[in-house]
Amino acid sequence: MKRAAVRLSAVTCLGGLLALTALPVWATESLCHAQEQVIFSCSLDKKTVSVCASNDFSANSGYLQYRFGQKDALELAFPNLTESAPAAQSVQARTLMFAGGGGGYLRFINGQHHYIVYTAIGKGWGAKDGVAVEKNNQLIANLECQDIPVSKLNEAFFTHAGLSADQNEFQIPGLD
Repeated sequence: MKRAAVRLSAVTCLGGLLALTALPVWATESLCHAQEQVIFSCSLDKKTVSVCASNDFSANSGYLQYRFGQKDALELAFPNLTESAPAAQSVQARTLMFAGGGGGYLRFINGQHHYIVYTAIGKGWGAKDGVAVEKNNQLIANLECQDIPVSKLNEAFFTHAGLSADQNEFQIPGLD
């Protein structure tokens, strides 16, 4: 009887540990609505950055939108969903190659302001995820994710979305 109780306790403990390891991914709050796809999302301390897409999003239909702020106090949503311009006109993408890793990013172009959500991993520096803000091609802010981001930023998604390659070749802040 004691043997069965010890085995059950070990299984329960292991199950609890597995749940905790996956918790950061589940715990990531998103600014996307229930009927939308979460393309990227992470917590930036008291705020969140999310990239949301309609369920029918592709190169020819649906929408892709950058959102920043809090669930009850959205500070920025770009592009405006009432505009009928395709995502490819205001969003560029690129994959990144690093020794021992790689990554990807989306660049949302709003006039002279660019909002770049990125995720990457490399040998010697680990994971880097967040949002960088540029004005006139100069970095003015870099906010790093405080949790493990939800991310679908990869070549398959970029191709499905029909996004053009970023012409500015974004450099992740802090990597030289």
